Parts: sequence; structure tokens; C-alpha cells
Amino acid sequence: MKRAFLISILAILALSFSASDLSAFLRRLDNPAIRKLPEKYTGGDIIVVTLDISPSLPHGAKIVEKVPDGWDLVAANPPLAKQPFRNMYVWEIPEKGETFRTIRYAVGIPKGNKSRKEFTGYIDISKSLRLTVSGDRHIWGE
Repeated sequence: MKRAFLISILAILALSFSASDLSAFLRRLDNPAIRKLPEKYTGGDIIVVTLDISPSLPHGAKIVEKVPDGWDLVAANPPLAKQPFRNMYVWEIPEKGETFRTIRYAVGIPKGNKSRKEFTGYIDISKSLRLTVSGDRHIWGE
């Protein structure tokens, strides 16, 4: 019930407000996506990154994650929509059917990595509306 209500409100807002008004509303509503990283990593290992996705995101929204250079995706659930660059991954909220609430992806870390690394991400709602993925941004090597 809550999800249907939020989607209805979002649709009404999209039709009646500017992109900046809609962006401000989404930011107040809740965090559109929150990244969770392990506290530490070891070179040569694989870590799992989790994104908790808000049900208020509209169908067609694109979630874009950029991982540290040289770190490679080894698995993702749900599967990627596309990979525009080597260390950039994109998921899209489906136009039909159930939306997903969690994205989990695993990345392989090259041996010898020990320094602090940064993850970044954003959500494209439309051509003029981009929101930032919040939560953990940095991970430290052991």
C-alpha cells in the first residue's frame, strides 16, 4: 500500500513540478539508494557491495555505480543493464513488473591493493534529474 501510494505521488509530482522541485521532494522523501561496503578489503579477494534501493524510484530510473580503477565485476544480482566503461555499471528499474529493492554486486580486487579506495554512484531519473547514491563511499585495505 505504501509503495503504491509513493509511486502515485511521484507520478503526480513528475507531471506538475519542475525537475528541481521533484529532486527536492525525492531528497526529502528518503535516500534514493544507500551503498553498504565492507569495512576493509584485502588485495586478491572479492567483496560484495550492497545498494538498498528506495521503492519511490520511478520505473526507468538508471542506477550507476563506479568502482575503483582495476577492480572488476564478477557477479551482479539483478543483472546489469549495461556497462558503458570498464569500471562503471548500470542497472535500470524495470518498466514493467516488480521493482527491485536491493542490488548486490561482487568485485574482484587486484593483488597488491592496500590504499583507501572510493566508490561513487548516482541515479538518473530523467535527462535533467540526477540524484547521488548515499552511504559508504570509502573502503580501506588491510
